Amino acid sequence: MKRFARVLGLLILLSLFSIPNFFQGMKGTGEFAAPASLSLISASPALAAPAPSFAARLERTEYKGWKVYLLTNGIIKLYIAPEIGGRAIQLQLGDQSYFFVNPEFAGKVMPESENNLKSGWANYGGDKVWPAPEGWMNDAEWPSIPYYVLDGSRFQSEIVKETPQEVAVRVTSPPDPRTGVQFIRTFHVYAGTTRVQVDQVMRNTSQRQIRWGIWHLIQNDASDVHDPSKPNPDLYVYVPINLHSRFRRGFYNPYGDVRNPSYQAINNGSMLRIHYRYQVGKVAADSSAGWYAIENGQKKISLLETFKYFPNKPYPDDASVESWNDGPGTISRGPFFQTLPDDLTKTPYFLETEVISPYATLDPGEQYEFTVHWAPTRSPNPVRNAVWAGVISQPFTAKASGNEVALKGVFGVFVPGTIEAVFYSAMGEELARTTLQAVDPRQIVRLDKSVPLPPEAFRVSLRVMNAKDENCGFLGNAILKPGF
Repeated sequence: MKRFARVLGLLILLSLFSIPNFFQGMKGTGEFAAPASLSLISASPALAAPAPSFAARLERTEYKGWKVYLLTNGIIKLYIAPEIGGRAIQLQLGDQSYFFVNPEFAGKVMPESENNLKSGWANYGGDKVWPAPEGWMNDAEWPSIPYYVLDGSRFQSEIVKETPQEVAVRVTSPPDPRTGVQFIRTFHVYAGTTRVQVDQVMRNTSQRQIRWGIWHLIQNDASDVHDPSKPNPDLYVYVPINLHSRFRRGFYNPYGDVRNPSYQAINNGSMLRIHYRYQVGKVAADSSAGWYAIENGQKKISLLETFKYFPNKPYPDDASVESWNDGPGTISRGPFFQTLPDDLTKTPYFLETEVISPYATLDPGEQYEFTVHWAPTRSPNPVRNAVWAGVISQPFTAKASGNEVALKGVFGVFVPGTIEAVFYSAMGEELARTTLQAVDPRQIVRLDKSVPLPPEAFRVSLRVMNAKDENCGFLGNAILKPGF
């Protein structure tokens, strides 16, 4: 029995190493389809690994000269830089990077004397959080960058969790006397998923009542992959349009030319598509779907950001999602005009995606929390929909013919594992499960497979299963009986 136990333990260890190594061998292809030997094989819960695969870990290191925390799980890497405004300076999926990092300031930590209205804004890149709304007309508006305390100062930092299942780092801004705000952000990376949780707390550290929204921004790299001196011609953002929007087109332009061709309603007015052009502009939408996705068609990678929408609460700018095209041009800021020059050192290639919380009215000492999630994956343009399990480039379809059914779709997923078809009767009885193919967030998932059709099958559901045989969400559903 002891010899049998040792052999079984060795087999389990080999299985843990074989799956990551198999995907590593596919690295760089951009696409993955499982070999025939995986087809129609169901995962066995009895052989599930006792410890999570792609374990989370944390280390202190450097990124482009900055001192950072690296949160990783072998699939993604998240770099947190407390010394430059507590920002996430970079997010990577495998060897692919998402965030813009300004080469003009790489490794530099600018003092307030060199990061102000007279000296100019030290725009490091990455992500950040600001109070909203932006404006210059009264004390209820935030006068925007450069704003050293909340955007460029050194934040306090601490490790709040470090286990194989989860690592987390918290950064805390200095109290800002002008707005009365202090921001506390906690970044979480988990084992076996690309999903990152970012808890964002706004605390009133003043002796007066304040009213702000939490304004979260990501500067996405918008340079051409092949020639960084040019803008990326295949960079898009997809934002679902609120069918009950207060805006005629489902969105509006706070700044820039309203005729800017970057902003278009597509899919019969259900989706706002933002196409990056090196031309200044901004768009705002009261999107109620709780997500947007940015798609880099050159790299075939996408980033989904999800959040909760509160339909009955007032929002700064009346918007839940906004986006800024960094590019040359002149815009009105109300009391003044701002001109951005056609100069890459001053107006670099980046596309901002922004999520805004509802207003929070806080008495002294009170705080408000607004959490967002990021989920990077590989997928081709366009993004037609997004769900908890992944992004959808080509919706799931099922076409029955005789005793078989052809299943198709193109997706990006957030966990490594398998996709599984589950067949149901008209009364909801589960008839059969079929494991279709292995999947990995670092590879595009292209499903094109015919499988046996169980008798009496009425519908089929497509779901993502992780290494522990847990259901991590659904990618689609199809009715098999004609007439429905």
